[in-house]
Formats: sequence, structure tokens, C-alpha cells
Amino acid sequence: MRSMSFANQLRLIALTAVVLLAHQRGHAETVIGFARDATTQRFLYAEVHEFTRSADGKVLTAQSRYRDAQGREIARKSLDYRANRYIPIYKMEVPAQQYAEGIRSNADPVVVFKQDGEREEVKRLPREPGLEAADSGFNHLLMDQLPRLLQGQTVNFRLIVAGQTDSFRFRAKQVGETTVDDTPAVKLSVEPDSLLRLLVDPLELVYDRQGTRLISYRGVSNIIDPKTQQVYKQVVITYGGPVPPEARWLQSTSTGNLR
Repeated sequence: MRSMSFANQLRLIALTAVVLLAHQRGHAETVIGFARDATTQRFLYAEVHEFTRSADGKVLTAQSRYRDAQGREIARKSLDYRANRYIPIYKMEVPAQQYAEGIRSNADPVVVFKQDGEREEVKRLPREPGLEAADSGFNHLLMDQLPRLLQGQTVNFRLIVAGQTDSFRFRAKQVGETTVDDTPAVKLSVEPDSLLRLLVDPLELVYDRQGTRLISYRGVSNIIDPKTQQVYKQVVITYGGPVPPEARWLQSTSTGNLR
């Protein structure tokens, strides 16, 4: 994690944002994402996200665990959306890399931090007018803005990136339509709204057309390949569905075969 480039830090925050939203009703729920190599379809890892929700379905808190094909924990994250669903208070930890990042206050200013070994950096970022998001709140923002995106509008927003202790401008737009398991769906592209887009490939997200759940993600991963010590360059992550045979450690748990 320490050697991760600026571009990959931006990709990391975008990815960890998209993995945390399956907008289903209930007081508690578990959602699993399965990541495969985009070229070979080789199974890489699973993401297990546990949510608590209010009676009206709003996300209150979440706990996430990222596990490799053998079920070993790679990373973990806790989130609190109660004060602001777009800018949650959160902490992500990658123990093997002695790395952590997050948001300690989502008031004004937003207090972000990054810990790399024994070194810690803290910064206060003033709030700005317009749409703002951080980490998984990015996904809440996209779903709320889906009606505008379906009308062909481009949605511009500021993304607070704790891993860079800074914020950056992004833009989202609809780039197509598709059908997934007989469900009408919409394809979105998200990229930096600056010259950074020359360095960072767009993220590709698929939502059901009603805007109730994230179906898939395609792009760079925030998980490091133990063979290369570099992040996986291109992954496809699908959310829900039966547990693949490569993740046998999940098949015996109650979180298997989710929708």
C-alpha cells in the first residue's frame, strides 16, 4: 500500500466506494461481492458487507471484510452513515501493509487521516458548495442522482479521498443500457473531471434501472496480488447470487446464496 501511486489511490477510493451499496429493505443484511480477473475470469477474492438499516431502509452503519480465495482476511472497514450518508465516518485497515485511512469527522471541516506504519497524516478539508461524497457515500450519491443520469445529464461532484488527504473533482454519465438476468440495467462511467482522467481509467458500473442495487463493477482493484505485490489491474466484481465453487469457505455460512 505504501508504494501505491497517486492514480491507484484514486482508483482505490473509487472502488471501495462502489462495493458498499445494495439498496435492499430490512434492519440488517449481508451483501457479498465476488471478484474475478477481467481477462481470465479467475476467482480472486470476496467482499462481505454487513449493514444495519433504519425502519425506512436507510443505511446506518456497515462492516466490511475482504477475504482471499482461502478465506483469509485481507482488509476490513467500518462505516457510520448516521450523520451524513454521502460522507460517512469510516476507517479502512490493511493489516499486512500496516496501513489505515479514514474520516474522523464529517462536519465542517471534514477531518481525514492516513496511517502508514508509524507515520500518521491528518488534514482538515473545508466543505464546499455542490455535491460532495467520500468513500462509500459516493455510491449513495450516484443512486440518488440516477434520474438525472438517465436523462443524459452529466453529474459533477467532489470526492474526498482520505488516502490522499485531499479532494478531487469527478464526473459521472450514462454510457449505455443492458439486461442482467432479465433485469433492465444502466451502465455508468465515472472519471476524474480534470486532466487526471489521462492517468486513471474510467470506472464502469452497472445498476438496475430502478436504482435499487449495484449489479457489477469493472476496473482496477484495491486489493494487492500476492504474486506480484501490485494491485490487480482489471477486475469484474458481481454482487449477490450463488457462492462460486472457488469460495468454498463461504458456502457453509449463512451469508451464502444472497440476492
